[in-house]
Amino acid sequence: MEQELDYLEGRVVALIARIHELETQNGRFAEVLAQTMKENAEMKFALEETRHRVAALMTRLPQEDAE
Repeated sequence: MEQELDYLEGRVVALIARIHELETQNGRFAEVLAQTMKENAEMKFALEETRHRVAALMTRLPQEDAE
């Protein structure tokens, strides 16, 4: 009986340690995700800005005569 309790205690201690590792890892993943989402939003903004600039430039191009 004592051996079984020691075994279970070891398992619980290992499980608690693993939970702490996963919490730490989850925190790092959350930070990376937040940074990536910020970068994605910035790139979307830059892309839209570029699209508008290209569209504006295209309106300034001379039109070809359609015959």
